[in-house]
Amino acid sequence: MALQDLQRCQDNDSPYSNGHKVPSKTTNHTRHASSGQHINALKSSTLSAQKPMQTLLAKKLNKDDVYATNLLKTAYHIAKRERPKEEMKHMLSYATNIGLSVSKESSPSYTHHQSVTEFQNALSSVTELQNALSSVILEDKISQIKKSTVFSLTLDESTDRGNLKRMIMYAQFCTEAGLEYALLSNKQIEEGSACARNIVEMVVSELKSKALDIRNMVGIGTDGASVMTGRKGGVVTLLKEESLALVGVLCAAHRVSLATSQAAKLVPEMEKNSRTITSVFRYFDNSALRSNRLRAVQKLLNMPQLKFSEVHSMRWLSLEHAVSVMYRTYPALVMTLEREAHFDAGAKGILMEVNQYKFIALTHLMMDILPFVTRLSKNFQNETVNFSQVIPVVNCVIDSVEDLLEVQGVFMDKLDKFVCEDGEKVLYKRPLGESDCSAVVAAITENYAFSGFEEETESDNEDEEKDLVGFSPELRFFTQQKQTVTDKIAPEYIRKLAENLRDRFQCNDLLKCMDVLCPSQISVATDLPKYGIEQVETLSQHFSEFLLNRDSVKSEFAMYKRFVKGNHPSATVVEILCTLLKSPEHLGMPNMVVLLKCCVVIPMTSVKCERGFSTQNRIKSKFRTSLKCGALDDLMRIVEDGPEPEKMDYERALTLWKEAKLRQLYKS
Repeated sequence: MALQDLQRCQDNDSPYSNGHKVPSKTTNHTRHASSGQHINALKSSTLSAQKPMQTLLAKKLNKDDVYATNLLKTAYHIAKRERPKEEMKHMLSYATNIGLSVSKESSPSYTHHQSVTEFQNALSSVTELQNALSSVILEDKISQIKKSTVFSLTLDESTDRGNLKRMIMYAQFCTEAGLEYALLSNKQIEEGSACARNIVEMVVSELKSKALDIRNMVGIGTDGASVMTGRKGGVVTLLKEESLALVGVLCAAHRVSLATSQAAKLVPEMEKNSRTITSVFRYFDNSALRSNRLRAVQKLLNMPQLKFSEVHSMRWLSLEHAVSVMYRTYPALVMTLEREAHFDAGAKGILMEVNQYKFIALTHLMMDILPFVTRLSKNFQNETVNFSQVIPVVNCVIDSVEDLLEVQGVFMDKLDKFVCEDGEKVLYKRPLGESDCSAVVAAITENYAFSGFEEETESDNEDEEKDLVGFSPELRFFTQQKQTVTDKIAPEYIRKLAENLRDRFQCNDLLKCMDVLCPSQISVATDLPKYGIEQVETLSQHFSEFLLNRDSVKSEFAMYKRFVKGNHPSATVVEILCTLLKSPEHLGMPNMVVLLKCCVVIPMTSVKCERGFSTQNRIKSKFRTSLKCGALDDLMRIVEDGPEPEKMDYERALTLWKEAKLRQLYKS
């Protein structure tokens, strides 16, 4: 042992070993053994002996990490594609079959059977792999929300494929890139009912678990249900006790849908027309033979082979699509029903409604009106909608619809041309080209933007006669119904629709004050120094707890107006905010930046929740109804918020996955 100690100390150039080839006195050994030089020599010798083992261990750990990262990438790809976790073993097995080894063994002796067995063992960890990936995404989103300072929520409730009541919750916040959403949770409502108290408790608990301060929540968007918006005990009212600056907003897309359906209910003839369209859909949808006979007639008349659509109360754009299909294939419908009516009483009853002048006239009327409403609804279904976009677009649509009271739309003009008397009969003769999608789109576009009158030549009329549809339906009750449609039903429906849109889009005083921040308003202001001072004072008072210095808001607003009018008169509020966020020290307007954030993040729609439920139902299909709540959350977050696979941070996910517990992969 003394010789070994001497050799160690010689390697470290110790005075104890200098000049000695054999051990010295025993007392010297004892004294030297407790010295720091000897202890360091022992450590150095031990580490040197362990280096080969450390090298081997590092290589193994690195190989295991590469294998685990490959598993993470595969699990992420499966989740992004909304595939079940059982696909994991099939994908890895397929990769092995085509020579793309993702296993930790790459030697030729590592057989395909061994690989598949290992992949099947890894299947139990797919949920844990996806949970680690989801956690990384959530961490990034929470960090962005906290950096934004203020945020808002959009809430909605639904029932999933497993007949479980759920509440989905998204956060809207602001970054330098603009407005963004993040899925916070899609929780099961386990209490007896989805009452306001239960929902509020879930919201408070969820924000607390994500370390988000509820006092920084300035807005909440809902679908307008009474449980959400009740004045005394609604969710919004109860949450205002937690966040004093909270602003509740009803979804703009829901309001458009409700205004349209309510206007139709107030005009009995329009409601009856919608029921007839639904009856036509059900008549053909319930029988493949009837549908085949309809397609045969459409083919005979050289018309597009279209399928009738249902008017669905839960689908915002279903009415326009159903009416459009009815318009494009109307002659084929009447011809088919006339044949079916000889042996089917149901077809005869529908035919008695469809071949009236009133039915096709109201179809033409809706073809003039509904595209305006559909365009409005689509505007509100964008990923992000801010306060500056709502009222101007709504007012534009209301004015366009009311213009139809003074001047007929393109489709009503066409109706006058298509309806003609042939002896004692009144026939509906129209060109074959009217059934083409391009012709319908062109007419709708003409309604949007009138480009002047065109002279009609004789050659145009001759061509029109040659291209008529091969069958001209006979219209009943033309004399009795024409005046009623043009003088009563059409004006009444237009007025009711405009009134409903106005009533449902009446903003509260705070949202009206926000309009003064819009560049479009500032750019046309006549007295710029006095413009918007009172409104901004109201906003600064409401959001005072978030401002750095409320006394500076007035002077910063003066700078903001000059900045917008001089440099960005046609920009949006969000674009102005992003410009200020990217600028050094916010161009000396830090309080205006905070005020803009508070206004911009307030959600104008809850469309994101509707898309979330669509994602939920695609993932938790009728074949996966046993999917757990946590796994569903992780999968939805990966699908909606996860970056592209090549941009995902797999190293952080690997660290979280390894820290969760001792993995079998690292034991062998």
